[in-house]
Amino acid sequence: MPNNVELFFAVKANPDTRILEQVAHFTAGLEIASGGELELIQPYLKGKPFIFGGPGKLDSDIDSAMACGVDCLHVESIGELRRVIAIAEKHNKTQSILLRINPVLPDSMQTTLTMAGRATAFGIDEAAISDAVQLAQSSDRVELLGFHVHALSHQLDAGRHLRMLDYLLHHVTELAAAHNVNLRMVNLGGGIGINYRETDAQYVWPVFADGIRELASRPAYKQLRLRFEMGRYLTAACGYYLMEVLDLKENHGEHFAICRGGTHQFRLPAAQGHSHPFACLNNHRPGADSLDDTEVTIAGQLCTPKILSPGKRLLNISRSATCWLCHWQEPMPGIFPISSFCVIRHRSFIIWSTAYECTGDVRTRHRSGVFTGRSEWLVSLVALRAA
Repeated sequence: MPNNVELFFAVKANPDTRILEQVAHFTAGLEIASGGELELIQPYLKGKPFIFGGPGKLDSDIDSAMACGVDCLHVESIGELRRVIAIAEKHNKTQSILLRINPVLPDSMQTTLTMAGRATAFGIDEAAISDAVQLAQSSDRVELLGFHVHALSHQLDAGRHLRMLDYLLHHVTELAAAHNVNLRMVNLGGGIGINYRETDAQYVWPVFADGIRELASRPAYKQLRLRFEMGRYLTAACGYYLMEVLDLKENHGEHFAICRGGTHQFRLPAAQGHSHPFACLNNHRPGADSLDDTEVTIAGQLCTPKILSPGKRLLNISRSATCWLCHWQEPMPGIFPISSFCVIRHRSFIIWSTAYECTGDVRTRHRSGVFTGRSEWLVSLVALRAA
């Protein structure tokens, strides 16, 4: 990849410290969205930069980020810009910033999780960009390097994604010229999704890598620093969510497995309305209820009709204290697993509570409740800067 392309890891995607330790080593830096993440990443930066984005930043978090030497703040509103200027004045420093914009997007570029091109809580409306630029340029406490534009998440088509990035780069270049901004940096966010509905039809990373190489090398953009902040796509294969099956029941002609967990721990399937891939690991206990070749809906313990994984799956399943459901995904092309997990202990059971998909061979030590996975490591995915 050209030297002007940088890949940051979005810590919000998986803040497990063992994952941070590995990912920080291979990426250009870390992207945070809270003060808690700021504290968490300090041992893993080892001289690498961190950037701070997201709406609703606390003044105390902005203050702490500046004290820790934040490389760039992504400013979400004119009000936030005023606060950044005031806090930078207190620190007697000039803080590098990007203005996050909410650009107009063609209808063809919409996804199931659109963050720009319509009324959202993200970024600055283009109608207000002139005021934001004037405020930034009138202060010696901020240095406006360019724009941040994370427009969409859940991108599953690399070609379509590249067309959107081409559109956005052209758009922000014109915007910078119109407002007399010395454009040096554009953060294009992340947004690569995982296809849970068709697990064999994943985002094709080599297409994206080749396209970004060509895009970043164009004369109009080769002087820009192009940043990406990816999360889910880098770590989707790095965790398990396992649940004990507590009860099997039939209601109005449909079968349900009631499991020890719920949408408070694993929200994604219910939020996006898809039937999540999983495997049923049966350890039949004598006398336990069971179902054979039966369509079953997976539900949790919460008193809500929002079930854990919408849709029915044909299963052989039993009620057993040692029967677990594993939300399962084969390794994505270009994604490599890490044997690191976030663990929640709930009484005598272990519930692995990452909202990310597992990969590799699971080995269980029943007494200690330790689960490990295959640890083939990052080869090329995060090597954006490799030739």
